[in-house]
Amino acid sequence: MNKDTSIWMPIYIGDLQSKFARMSPEQIGATFLLMMDFWKNGPIPNQNAILASITKLPQSKVKLLTQTITDLGVFESTADHLKSDYLSVLKEQATLNQKMKSDKAKQAAQARWGKSSSHAQASPKLIPNDAHVMPEQSLSSTLAKPELYPSPSPSPSPSPSPSPSPSPSPSPSPSPSDVEGCNQSKNWV
Repeated sequence: MNKDTSIWMPIYIGDLQSKFARMSPEQIGATFLLMMDFWKNGPIPNQNAILASITKLPQSKVKLLTQTITDLGVFESTADHLKSDYLSVLKEQATLNQKMKSDKAKQAAQARWGKSSSHAQASPKLIPNDAHVMPEQSLSSTLAKPELYPSPSPSPSPSPSPSPSPSPSPSPSPSPSDVEGCNQSKNWV
């Protein structure tokens, strides 16, 4: 979750349903726009042109909306601004919760890595560096077990003079008794 509480806002369904019960869908949408503006920017200037711009309502409907949202306790109206104690309390709680989570994460990082930074990295002192041993161990294990790692045999060199090659003779086919016995006693490769 982002640390900046201005980019998200908790919505408590029960609270808002009770506040919005007597509002039209248009008023509910306009109220949400006002709530989001207040959450991000703070108190809203109580001027019809600004409120109309935020709510996307014509100025003729803004006055009725302002009256409705103040009567229902969503916002409080002063001569200069619209403010919301309801949203102010929620924002304080959200900021406090975010700070507490951040502090817990810092404590966990400190406990795990022994650092106070929230971006603690693994300490190179805690990780043994044995990379220099690996090639020697690999080589010694190869030399110790030559049967597991046979060296490749050299390819035959071409003969200096061309000689006629004998015609390939067909390889003998296994007899049916050989094939039947293959699974039981012989290993065919």
